[in-house]
Amino acid sequence: MDKKSLNSRRTFLEQLGVVGAGLVGLPYIMTACTSKSGSIEQGKTLINNLVKDIGVQIYSVRNELNEDLEETISAIANLGYSCIEAYGLGTDGKLFGQYTPEEFNTIVKNTGMYVASVHTGYFTDKQADIFINAALAMDTKHLVIPYLDESMREDYYGVAENLNRIGELCSSAGLRFGYHNHDFEFFITSDDRIPMDILITETDANKVSFQADLYWVRKAGVNPLEFVKKYPGRFLSYHVKDADNNLDQTTIGKGIIPFPEIFELNNISGVDYLFVEDERTETPIQNIEAGLTYLNSL
Repeated sequence: MDKKSLNSRRTFLEQLGVVGAGLVGLPYIMTACTSKSGSIEQGKTLINNLVKDIGVQIYSVRNELNEDLEETISAIANLGYSCIEAYGLGTDGKLFGQYTPEEFNTIVKNTGMYVASVHTGYFTDKQADIFINAALAMDTKHLVIPYLDESMREDYYGVAENLNRIGELCSSAGLRFGYHNHDFEFFITSDDRIPMDILITETDANKVSFQADLYWVRKAGVNPLEFVKKYPGRFLSYHVKDADNNLDQTTIGKGIIPFPEIFELNNISGVDYLFVEDERTETPIQNIEAGLTYLNSL
């Protein structure tokens, strides 16, 4: 990640908001982290009974990280988050091509948070040691592949085989390994198959899990509730982001995704973490604060 020219410290913190204040024929039936703040008791039941912790996918504040990573991580901690999900772990074993896993972990831990999960690029079992060692160096337990390039979407069976091989290696290292969906995995292929079904059914449930991005599931025209019910025990975490009536992203808790009903399935889902994610670039700190406030209110 190339650093942009930094603004003054105060200007940057003001920007953070911490100073002075294709869907035809889908097979699913569609139906219409411990807080440091005063809301800790509100979130206690959700955290203790349903998941290990509530975190945030720091892609939500990607522009701010590019300006000043340490200040942005600190700002996240000040909102009350206790853990994050990182992204940008590359084949060089570094975060954003700049920070070693140990350096990044120190930055996060110095704020009182921890790295619960990390996103990588797509990789093969031959490259797995790089990512496994980096994850272990950050003391994280979840390693997630978040995306497939279009060139790889012609052979989902081959992808599933690779995920199985990686999952075996991750399991041996004490890591949970997962794949994160977008919407394209739910679009019917030319041979009348659903890629997401292939990826789930063709992978070993003991080695490969899935990070359900609830927004992208809904964006694809799929009922997230029915999706989770269909594959009990196959999920390691959720990306919690909301959709408005036009299926654009909106403030978490203000849209149409039935989060409480989905979370009630956590006794069968296998989910360890809820990760707030809001990809809108306007007022990102306020957006992820609103997400945490909503989850703590359940």
